[in-house]
Amino acid sequence: MLRLGALPFVVFAVLLTACTSGATPGETGTPGETGAPAGGQQLSDGGQVVVTVDWPGPAGGALFDVKLDTHSMNLDAVDLADSRLLNDRGDLVAGAAWVALPGGHHREGQLTFVVGPEFFAGTRWIELVLINVGDMPERRLRWRTGAGA
Repeated sequence: MLRLGALPFVVFAVLLTACTSGATPGETGTPGETGAPAGGQQLSDGGQVVVTVDWPGPAGGALFDVKLDTHSMNLDAVDLADSRLLNDRGDLVAGAAWVALPGGHHREGQLTFVVGPEFFAGTRWIELVLINVGDMPERRLRWRTGAGA
């Protein structure tokens, strides 16, 4: 029988479990076996910079909305055009353009890659590799593409 005095501890344990068990492997920048669902938002927090990336999914092509946030450095020199996009077949594409206004500690813009529909066709996942953001030489964010997932 559960005593009333133990109820706050039980509630805390349930909330703690709920908050920590639903993480998607790609959310921390570490690619998992499946990654996040086809399209959606992912977060990479580390190296003094929080990176948030939104991708609409294969129907939206290779266009990523990227937000960079920090309190320890100026982000104006970050050039995400050095990024790479790859799929589970090993196709690798270099970034085409990073369009973002200067913003100091907070910056957002669009990162694009030039790919045709064949880049996504029949793939299980794609992975966005961001180079030299903050103190991290590389960040990897992975999304399922829906095919074979």
